[in-house]
Amino acid sequence: MRTSGERLVGRDAELALTAGEVDRLGEGRAATLTIEGEAGVGKTRLAQSMVHRARSRGMTVFCGRAHPFERTRPFGVVADALDLSVRSSDSRGAAIGALLSRHDADASGSVGDIQYRVVEEIVDLVETACAERPVLLVAEDIHWADTASLLTVLSIVRQLPLAPLLAVVTTRPSPLPGDVVRLLDDLADEGGRTLRLQPLAPDQVAALAAHELGAPPGPGLAAMLDKAGGNPLWVNALLRSLADEGVLRDASGVVDVTSPELPGSLSELVARRLRDLSGPTLDLLQVTAVLGDAVSVRDVAAVARRTPADVAGQLTEAFDARLLDEVDERVVFRHQLVHDAIYQRVPAPARRLLHREAAVALMAAGADRLAVADHLVLGAERGDEQVVGWLRDAAREASGQAPAVTLELLRRAEALLPGGHRDADLVSAEVVQALLRAGHVAEASARAEAVLTRRHATEVDSPLRVALVGALALQNRADEVTAVVEASLAAPDRLRPADQALVLSQQSWALTYTGDPRAGESAAARALAIAEQVSDTAMSVWALTALLVAEGRQGRFDEALSHARRAATLAAGSPDTRSLPLQPKFFLGLALFDCDLVGEARTAFRAALDDESGSAWWLSDTLMADAQASFAIGEWDDAVPGLIAGGQAAQEKGNPLLTTQSLAYRTVIATARGDLRSARKLADGFTASLEGEQLSYNAGVLTFAAAGLTAAEGDLQGAFDLLLRCWRFDQARESRFYHRCLAPDLVRLALALGHRDVAVEVADSVAAGVALAPEVATVAGLALRCRGLVDGEVEALVEAAALTRRTPLLVEHAGACEDAASLLARDGRRDEAATLLNEALDRYEQAGADAWAGRVRAGLRSVGAHPGARGPRRRPAAGWESLTDTERAVALLVADGLTNGAVARRMYISPHTVNTHLRHVFAKLGVSNRVELATVVHHSIE
Repeated sequence: MRTSGERLVGRDAELALTAGEVDRLGEGRAATLTIEGEAGVGKTRLAQSMVHRARSRGMTVFCGRAHPFERTRPFGVVADALDLSVRSSDSRGAAIGALLSRHDADASGSVGDIQYRVVEEIVDLVETACAERPVLLVAEDIHWADTASLLTVLSIVRQLPLAPLLAVVTTRPSPLPGDVVRLLDDLADEGGRTLRLQPLAPDQVAALAAHELGAPPGPGLAAMLDKAGGNPLWVNALLRSLADEGVLRDASGVVDVTSPELPGSLSELVARRLRDLSGPTLDLLQVTAVLGDAVSVRDVAAVARRTPADVAGQLTEAFDARLLDEVDERVVFRHQLVHDAIYQRVPAPARRLLHREAAVALMAAGADRLAVADHLVLGAERGDEQVVGWLRDAAREASGQAPAVTLELLRRAEALLPGGHRDADLVSAEVVQALLRAGHVAEASARAEAVLTRRHATEVDSPLRVALVGALALQNRADEVTAVVEASLAAPDRLRPADQALVLSQQSWALTYTGDPRAGESAAARALAIAEQVSDTAMSVWALTALLVAEGRQGRFDEALSHARRAATLAAGSPDTRSLPLQPKFFLGLALFDCDLVGEARTAFRAALDDESGSAWWLSDTLMADAQASFAIGEWDDAVPGLIAGGQAAQEKGNPLLTTQSLAYRTVIATARGDLRSARKLADGFTASLEGEQLSYNAGVLTFAAAGLTAAEGDLQGAFDLLLRCWRFDQARESRFYHRCLAPDLVRLALALGHRDVAVEVADSVAAGVALAPEVATVAGLALRCRGLVDGEVEALVEAAALTRRTPLLVEHAGACEDAASLLARDGRRDEAATLLNEALDRYEQAGADAWAGRVRAGLRSVGAHPGARGPRRRPAAGWESLTDTERAVALLVADGLTNGAVARRMYISPHTVNTHLRHVFAKLGVSNRVELATVVHHSIE
């Protein structure tokens, strides 16, 4: 009987498809392919054919595989594929490996920081490889992959859509873990293809048999092979078994069987082979199966307490029986189904014992707990206190790398403890913390409450109360937060002063976010007093940050900025990292922006991005804030890519507020440019949040966008209703933060629709806000603008235009000019009206707001001016001159060989934003890869 060699019989169509993907990769085209099929159907062989084809064409290949019993090993698949270890010959791989070997939990409690840093480093490493030659990245058997590896694969695909990269993942069909299902859905959403390998048809099975045997199968053999269900592995295994047992015969040009006996399953077939093995070899083979489907001889030797040479010699029989193979210095079962068959033959109690012994032996040999944690989980029985301790240690090691792994390990540790165990409450408290870190805040609060409401260990009371307040605050359950905080503070010995300040700060956030900023301010002030009394700098930063947010919601922007500056100064001068999760520089940027100091705000945002000691959880917020600053000053060509990228990052981090804000600002831009169809599609992503009984924390900007679009579609009453509802909602909660968004359009629409009382109410309210922020030009300008519209006072409107002219803000400045011009024209002061309209027109045209510019040009014509000759200031649609300044900067840096990550760091934007800019650059320049881009760039700048 001969072997099939490199030929994959019965898969001609699939081979053509995968070969085409590799060939397109050679042309510099990015793609993603999922190969799905049952075990033994040929996924690995098909992936290997792609690997061979890519290598034969000089491409870089990264290939990794997930293995059973390794879901608790963070970044396991990608670490294997990219050789990420401290012993790596590649300096960058070694540096990332050093990060992965760090098991010290972050003292600041900033969740997932190491995980996201590692992901970004890996993306940059892959992109660097893509800059040298096309890259094929293969991740096999992702149904066993750890969560960090799944996140990394998705990040690589999302952040490198324009790189010469072909990402291939293989998986079995459902049932699959939820995180794997999400990855496959996300890859499909990114444009990835799925190839589902079906069982071979009868004629293909016959062709496979003919290829293996050198002659077609006879009727008896064909009937046997039909029972393999079209699974190529099972067909080959049957043929080899029948050949080994001597029951095949040549007859009249076909090969048939001399006996109708047939193993009922692959497991039975494997069992028949095992009968021929000696006892010591069988024992060693079972140990190997318990360790996994691909293991080192040294690991087998450590567990079996034999020398590596003895192990290698004893397993010779298993190699001869074609049960094992050797790949990359590992003992590998010929197929996963062979491994499963041998593993399942070991009685369950023996398997459990072997898993435990394996974990102990491997740790004694130097393996860390994370590498063997799956064996601990599979090998322990209830009451095994030693394993509980090991699992808790492993969970601590994983806390900075993979929060989901930490949670899984602690859940298992908790399940192993007998009822009433002395450590039960300690482990429960650790589970609550892990739930918070993994983002399961509702379950975290429920678990914390369950422990606190019964008798519990004294030492867990304080950490559980702090965790409960944090979890409730994240869910905006302000009333419950207040109840827990007040109950905790009523017993002074329950919480240390630092914890008192922390829970009060958390209470402040919850109150402010649920619409009671005055109460939020009170809680933050109490927190600050306690922190200052004990000279706790970190908790002072927490309290000041909560305080400035509460003050800003009330419209006291000057005071908020003062506290933001103090918080940033304290954090910068203190080595105490407990304040870092808040990223004070980011909040300073927000406060500066609220005071019209946009340039200083962007400097603060860039400082936050530069601050590697800060929390990665604020990265998407910082990038989004900077994109919103670009929108505010009219740099919309830069704002749109930033908003898109910020929205993508927010989705990855599970932040719905930022996601809807991205959509809202893009809706405003599309509306202003006259693309109402796109605007409506974008708005559909957030308008449902404006229909419930409660409005979200960011409802002001969402309402501004939705109302502007509704008015542009001709429904003035609908726009008015949206604005009025949000206005009244904020008024009831004494929130002035979104006055500058809501008030001008609401006053204008109220007057147009005959609701003068509403216009007066709004004008009076914004006038009162000036005393709260007297130094902020747009606040004073807003009051003058609304009062001028209500009372018809043209000079108030002219002064409002003059005030907003001092700021770089587009909507406020141009809108004030339009309002003033309308009253100037009414009074016959046409030249003055034309001057202000031209001022607004300049701003709109620079931003590309064609629809708004068209409205202004109509106003100019009505006062006798003639703007038409100038026309909109458009760039060419294609070519170097069509690029924006930012697109040119990105193109130049990429042409110089910088990766997306390096460009992002140089320009203080995100890799997502770089990708969006590159898409535009590629389209405008008519190129499809970076090599072509570099050629065009160099010709253009000569």
